[in-house]
Amino acid sequence: MQPWQSIGTHRFRIEEDLVFVIAQGEISAEEIITLCEHLFLIYQKYGHVYEIVDATAGGSMSAEARRRYAEWFRSHPFQIQAVVFGANGLLRTVFALITNAMRLLGRSEVQTHFVATESEARAFVAHHRASHPKPPTP
Repeated sequence: MQPWQSIGTHRFRIEEDLVFVIAQGEISAEEIITLCEHLFLIYQKYGHVYEIVDATAGGSMSAEARRRYAEWFRSHPFQIQAVVFGANGLLRTVFALITNAMRLLGRSEVQTHFVATESEARAFVAHHRASHPKPPTP
């Protein structure tokens, strides 16, 4: 497990194939791109990536951040299993709209799941790992 790192007011930690994010307020375009780059590095290393987001103190995404996020994924198609906890109704709607728009663009597959607690998020990831075994490496 790596130490906590900061992206603006947000923090994240890499735990092998999982990126744990603590959102603090609104995320800017530069911050979301930096996070995407970290997720992509993990995807390249493991062939998959999980993301757990603590959205308890999270905010929204500016229109510029949403645009840059979608543009970034057009040139970096990969799949993310994201599990979000602590999100209020508005944040859930924003997450759903963004991920559905990206799916319609057909360039990436961000599967977003909402749970109530961190322990539920970690249980979801553990279950997903167990039910989707990785092929053996040559």
